[in-house]
Amino acid sequence: MYRSAKPLEELALDLLFESHGESRHNRTPSEYAHLSALVTNLKDAEYRVNKLLKEKKESGRLRWMGICYFQPNDLAPRIVPVPDSISIETIRSALIHTGFREPKWHRRAS
Repeated sequence: MYRSAKPLEELALDLLFESHGESRHNRTPSEYAHLSALVTNLKDAEYRVNKLLKEKKESGRLRWMGICYFQPNDLAPRIVPVPDSISIETIRSALIHTGFREPKWHRRAS
């Protein structure tokens, strides 16, 4: 089942690939394969994301003022502040749902 990445997952991916000096948008398939190969260890990815997030927050260079959650039929958007850290599960979910990582396994419903 396909779902698009959530706003916090988008932020995590942007920070992850920015820490590698790359952009993840408008690439050829071989370049996307190269980006997938950059992310081999999730603990390293979590470290890179949280380090860059902390640096950007301290220097005031964070371009995100908040994360907007807006669903159809909402009367007003819900904006929450950018968190101080992003969990490894959020990064894993972002990588899986955008195609940069294959899921390891799924438990079957029996």
